[in-house]
Amino acid sequence: MALTFDIGDADRPKGHAIVYFVSPTTSEVIATYVLILPIPMDIGKYLPPLLAAQLGGMAGEALGEGMGSFAAPPMPESVESVGFLRELASLRGDDLVSGGSVVLGDPAAAMHETAEAVQEYQRLYRAYADAAGPPPDVPRALDAEGSAAGPADVQRVLYELMTERDRLGELSKLVGAMRFATGGADAALVEETEAGLEALEQLLPEHYWIAKVRAAARDASDAGALLAQVYVDRAYKLADEDFAAVELLEKRIVDLTADAPPSQDMRG
Repeated sequence: MALTFDIGDADRPKGHAIVYFVSPTTSEVIATYVLILPIPMDIGKYLPPLLAAQLGGMAGEALGEGMGSFAAPPMPESVESVGFLRELASLRGDDLVSGGSVVLGDPAAAMHETAEAVQEYQRLYRAYADAAGPPPDVPRALDAEGSAAGPADVQRVLYELMTERDRLGELSKLVGAMRFATGGADAALVEETEAGLEALEQLLPEHYWIAKVRAAARDASDAGALLAQVYVDRAYKLADEDFAAVELLEKRIVDLTADAPPSQDMRG
């Protein structure tokens, strides 16, 4: 498959791109987001054995073999126009790539074309990365601004693909992981979990009080565990717009901390 770069350079792919297709009959535009993971992931490790066996090669084609790259969603979705995608790609700093035409109404064909686009984009990126080689005397990868890209930057890329509700689910998991890590004095896991919490703090609105969640999660005491859970419960209630429950939880927070929450309305 030949890819056409509307924004970006085929000789210097960024590793993340909006890829679109156009119907040859209706001119409708469909698009997906392609990401080359900086650290490949074996998706089979995270799927129940039965489900992995049932998906078989379908999962590999849709997500990219070995999860070194993938498209989300695996089948392109309808979008307003190519102009809209151009503005979005410019705002986000993504490549904007045309995959050509695809017949709408044929999910299998659309998924196949997407998988081929992922493979071709990955091929272009690998060729560029291999030719560039590692930068001399620089121990860590550099981001677009030339700053060292840390674990939180990697986590953020993955969390950007999630809905807000899914991010709250990750928040709950990370709080549990931090409790486990601090209890077992696992410094590496503490650092990894802290990077995830930092990434979520950058993505979730301030009214979820993620900084307070992070602080409570790092407290290895039973009181810290209880407070962290109350903060997480409050975040879920905010997402559900159950403000009566939020008020009760905030009163509970005051009882636990003797430190009243900010007086300004944080729910906006």
